[in-house]
Amino acid sequence: MNSLDAHVLPVTHDYLSSVLGLRRAGITETLTRFEEQGLIRKMHGVLQINERKCLEQKACCCYKLISSAYASSGSV
Repeated sequence: MNSLDAHVLPVTHDYLSSVLGLRRAGITETLTRFEEQGLIRKMHGVLQINERKCLEQKACCCYKLISSAYASSGSV
């Protein structure tokens, strides 16, 4: 990847676990379900968002929480 695309986020399961205050195993289970539904693609240290609107609906307020925390961290 030469440039960071808005649909590709360099995040780890540990980071998401920390931001959401959840166990890493729960993050992994949820990301696996989202991937099976075609909403995301998870790779080592990177999440590719394929269906943003549908992901937002399924993730409830968690999507906005992660987006806000990620943006305020200055990672983008």
